[in-house]
Amino acid sequence: MIKAGFARVDVTPPLGTPIAGYFSVRLAEGVLDPIELNAVAFGNEHESALLIAADFTGMTMARITPLRARIAAMTGVPAERILITSLHQHTSIYVGDEIGDAEDYAMIKDGAYLDFLDRKFCDVAKMALSDMSEARLLANEGATEKMIAFTRRYVMPDRTIRTNPPSKYGVPVRRTEAPDNTVRLLRFVREGKCEIDIVNFSTHPDVISGNLLSADWPGFVRRFVESDRPDVACLCMVGCQGDSNHLDFFKPKEERFPEGMGYPHSRYMGRMIADTVGALLQDGTEHTGDTVFGGVKLIYNKTNTAGEEYYDEAVQFIADYEAGEPKKTAHVTDIAYAMRVRRLLTAPIRRAVPVTVLGIGDVAFVGYGGEPFTHYGTAARAGAEDKTVLCACCANGYEGYLLTEQAFREGGYEAATSLYTPGLEKQCVDAALTMLKQF
Repeated sequence: MIKAGFARVDVTPPLGTPIAGYFSVRLAEGVLDPIELNAVAFGNEHESALLIAADFTGMTMARITPLRARIAAMTGVPAERILITSLHQHTSIYVGDEIGDAEDYAMIKDGAYLDFLDRKFCDVAKMALSDMSEARLLANEGATEKMIAFTRRYVMPDRTIRTNPPSKYGVPVRRTEAPDNTVRLLRFVREGKCEIDIVNFSTHPDVISGNLLSADWPGFVRRFVESDRPDVACLCMVGCQGDSNHLDFFKPKEERFPEGMGYPHSRYMGRMIADTVGALLQDGTEHTGDTVFGGVKLIYNKTNTAGEEYYDEAVQFIADYEAGEPKKTAHVTDIAYAMRVRRLLTAPIRRAVPVTVLGIGDVAFVGYGGEPFTHYGTAARAGAEDKTVLCACCANGYEGYLLTEQAFREGGYEAATSLYTPGLEKQCVDAALTMLKQF
């Protein structure tokens, strides 16, 4: 017998909190909409698992690992059956493990808030478990009516690869890969209690910008799904998004935002996804297997040491940048590249990336501990045709961009700034498929 439960808590940080992203200091000046933790507990009469989605830019593995152990101690759910995924909104916080990170200015260091946050993670887990009741599990998927996710890496006329290319580089020739505009839906339908919907979509939640806290389009998805059907609780989960966002550079700038830039476009995306959810209610496959499974495997990939001979120059470049000197002319690739080189002073020979598989019956969540490219999800689903697979980014850790081998060869922003080296894709996907076959 399948059982499921849901819980939500508000963890909106105080004003003045650093907002992560964009390689510059941004402090929260207000709140557009709440920053939340949403949790789904699922299992059978004897065993349970927990999926917790946090409206954060990311949480490092060093922060999440002891948190999962604490949740396990308080709930009895084994740590290997707890998946915490950050939704990677760029209008929220980054939760690290120590002061001194290369992007120190973006890390929240408010000890009182961090203690509160740990308690809230435990609270939402316990509440979701307490809410568990018998459920039917239905799954379906379908594309949005209009494209709202676009591969952000383009081949330019000079054959170079540019991420979100400015017009000065010319008109793009083609995208490096096809984007994924598929909405994947899981429904736990419960008698006498609210239905629980897990909505999975893959693109960067980087639509709004500015200094106001927001859950971006995943927040709109939750609110629209729940307002369309008031007897539903919704958890939104962001999939493999490292090479995609909401911008179509084949369109003139004035045509890219049908309802306006920023918050209006985020709302538009949420509405498109929620409308797709509504269309997916008509059909769907019922899953009856109730065996609970979960595991986390660490893969170790050699650290990217390219540019180590420029360490001194990188340190000076970042010092000048943080002092404000080259901010008007510095390109984001140069900034991120210098930050990566600066970290090489104390970098390990190999870096760990957590790969998580969690599920029930023949339904599985595959979580990668960073920003996986779209192909990570495609490969996991193709290699596990006997299961319905939903993917999560920034899962049980946030360890940077997770590129494909092809992207490493192509170069560009992500390849220049990645902490990892070719072979990463195969290691991560193989780890996921091994666990999927094991369970």
